[in-house]
Amino acid sequence: MILKSITGDKVFVSWSGGKDSYLALLKAREAGLEVVSLLCFISADGESRSHGIKADVLEKQSGLLGIPLHTEAVTWKSYEDGFVRAVYHLKEQKKITGGVFGDINLVEHRQWVEKMCKRCGINYNLPLWMMEEEKVSRELIDRDGRALLVALRHDVLDEKWLGHYMDERYIQHCLEQEISPCGEGGEAHTLVTGGPLFSRPLEYKTGKILRDDKRSLLQISI
Repeated sequence: MILKSITGDKVFVSWSGGKDSYLALLKAREAGLEVVSLLCFISADGESRSHGIKADVLEKQSGLLGIPLHTEAVTWKSYEDGFVRAVYHLKEQKKITGGVFGDINLVEHRQWVEKMCKRCGINYNLPLWMMEEEKVSRELIDRDGRALLVALRHDVLDEKWLGHYMDERYIQHCLEQEISPCGEGGEAHTLVTGGPLFSRPLEYKTGKILRDDKRSLLQISI
């Protein structure tokens, strides 16, 4: 774990709506950090860039968690400028002093976090850093987190898993197939619909499965 923030720091959590950002949120709270905002980067069509979750679903999720959501529309090309813009907004409006990120073991991601937080003059917190990938998923399940599988790489996972919750059966399947049970290589993405901090479970509807060359994405609406 990398923890540079200190107890009492006001922080945002870099938010995808999925299990890693949610588990990072839980651990940040337990470390004594004051989480005042969730920060999610969305595409021009209003979906989270990594998970394809619509902004209104994320808004509902944040409301059930009782933490305000700040969204910033970016392209991959404008991502860094969007990050700086969002952080300075949160520094002004929420007086944040740090950020929390759910990265696990991708060194280039950690280096980017360090670079951008230094540029913005804030601390950073990586509460999941160097956790074993299997343990990330198991801890979420053991803590009653409900992570719905909403996107996957169809070259490594069957679409039958879409719309199912991450559970022991799914973890065992991933281990047998020698793929990451927490999706660190982009094998799958999730939407957390319930667990600690939720006032009640997120109610949702499933729609069509959208496909491109690499991914299958389950449409989620509220």
